[in-house]
Amino acid sequence: MQSTSLKTNTATTPQLLTVNKSIGIGLYALLTCLYGLLFVKNFSGPLAEVLPGDTDQWEYMGYYVLENLTFTPLPHLNLVGDQTFFPYGTNHAFQGWALESNMWYGICYSLFGMGPWLNIYYLLSLLATSAGTYLLLQADYGKRRAWLAGLLVSFLNFYALNKYPGHFAYSTIHWMVLSVLTDFLIVRRVVLTQAVSLRLVLLKVLLLTLCLGLDVGYILGYALSSFTLSALFISGLLIYRTFRKSSGLSPYVYLSSMVRTWPGQWRPVESVSLLLAIVALAFFYVPILIDVIQNANAFVFVDRFAGGHGWMHPLRLLIPYLPGFNALDAVWTIRLRDMAEGYGGGSPGWLVLGLAAAGFWYTPKSVRLAYVPLAIFFLLHVFYHPIHVPTLRIFPWCQFNRHASRVTLVYPVIAAVLAMHIPTNVPRFLWLPLLLIGTLESSVVYQFRYDWKPYYFPASFESYINRIRQQPGEAILDWPFCVIGGNGMGGETGLCPLYERNNLLYTLKRFHGKKTIGQYFGRLHESQLQPFIKAGWPRLLEPANKPDFMKAHHLTTCFTAEQWAFFDRFYELNDFAGINLCTDLLPKACVQAFYTRYGQPVATTEVSGSGHLAFIPKSALARARVNSRLGKKVRFPCGCSDK
Repeated sequence: MQSTSLKTNTATTPQLLTVNKSIGIGLYALLTCLYGLLFVKNFSGPLAEVLPGDTDQWEYMGYYVLENLTFTPLPHLNLVGDQTFFPYGTNHAFQGWALESNMWYGICYSLFGMGPWLNIYYLLSLLATSAGTYLLLQADYGKRRAWLAGLLVSFLNFYALNKYPGHFAYSTIHWMVLSVLTDFLIVRRVVLTQAVSLRLVLLKVLLLTLCLGLDVGYILGYALSSFTLSALFISGLLIYRTFRKSSGLSPYVYLSSMVRTWPGQWRPVESVSLLLAIVALAFFYVPILIDVIQNANAFVFVDRFAGGHGWMHPLRLLIPYLPGFNALDAVWTIRLRDMAEGYGGGSPGWLVLGLAAAGFWYTPKSVRLAYVPLAIFFLLHVFYHPIHVPTLRIFPWCQFNRHASRVTLVYPVIAAVLAMHIPTNVPRFLWLPLLLIGTLESSVVYQFRYDWKPYYFPASFESYINRIRQQPGEAILDWPFCVIGGNGMGGETGLCPLYERNNLLYTLKRFHGKKTIGQYFGRLHESQLQPFIKAGWPRLLEPANKPDFMKAHHLTTCFTAEQWAFFDRFYELNDFAGINLCTDLLPKACVQAFYTRYGQPVATTEVSGSGHLAFIPKSALARARVNSRLGKKVRFPCGCSDK
């Protein structure tokens, strides 16, 4: 039966709580530093990876925001232009926006130049996730449980750890984690008829606003889905209690008595600071996101999942991270015939499952009702299939949710909530197996993380970039270039025959500042490719041996006389500083033909994936023939331009 008075929580004395907070946060800071030294490693240069992947694009995103953000007076992000897809131009809406890390990198780069700025941001994200969880849960569950929960959602969130660095935006999930936790805390208080403080309400709004700065496609979506389900559940529960005949506290009395206490909880410095932070963040994020949404909605996709999707088999939940038998093994994709993304997609591990199961078992029945929003969230995601079981379509922000397995990031958060009710005097038959499994799983994942090697740019790289930057000309002709979207657009039409080798070559723009022809987008619309197709570029990009653009490693032949004529005309008429030649991706005879035709390189270096690069500056004679208007109109096979 419900109490006839509004319940309140008891907490530790302020002095003791302060001491405990300092020790707990200090331990997290120590773990974060150790993790950085052992597993992040690179604190001397830009974020890059030895093997080809998506890593370099995350710094480029920050550079793009830095170069294209204006205030008129509202924040505005210029999304249409020829900074990539030069000289034709395109709409840049379909990128993996994560505005907080984008701005962090942009500011650090503008002040200090190249550096490990995203790696520092990553470690701060880990610290915010763990320490924030600890601070949120301590008053309700005690310092020991809260500290372990902080450990679980950060350093034992194996899938999130494995998302660094290739899918960097999905490894920095701090505000989303804290937002989901505050959703639960508010739901729990309403279920138990406890007071929801003004501070908690303001904190909830602030965290949800902060989530606008995280990955827009998925991480923000998880926070919005959790909040929506929690709000609907609370509304439904209060309506049910209103019409239920009971001698307990009515919802009207509960809400009115709680709201009446809020003026007394107003703290001028704290409350005003929270409100100002909410307003300032909303002022910055909302106009930019509206720009992105409006630009993205200008394109109509007949098949929003063209190019494939990432269905996740629900049985992946049961795959552990044990030596010789673990979720890191790609063989599971073959056995389950699904398309889970990344190392451990869909698999939180047996430790997380065990803690969740034990926590639910020990949860008092009066509290279990508070799990309903999390349970609905879990079921909607775990059984989601973009085509056959489109459960997430009920949320407008999930219309393009292509990779179901990314929700694995949230599983440890749900487990942490459940595990809060495991008693401190838990029997040995429970904690001993969990400790053993946790130790084994952690050893497997952390060994996997330790084996990862960062990429360090060679000593020649900075001078190479400086040479390009200093050369007159607004753009650089990367050859071969890659124009492609995550939905396969561009690759299937022959505009990125060597995806694995040069899909991120355009990201060097963050260093040399020149416009580029190629770019990788999260998705592309077929209309964005038409200038390239009409110009005849697919005829010049022919891969060797393997027609699969995801596997080919070099081009087969050099140009015919007709192709050279087209290339010459395009190069001369457009304002290029020179050619950035990927010598490892071309036949040796073709490399020499480039040198003979356009001059010897003045600088060389190498980068991950594309291999050796040679910069051939544009000659003064060729520069004198620049005519950008005609340059956009060059067509193959004639090699001429419209008059």
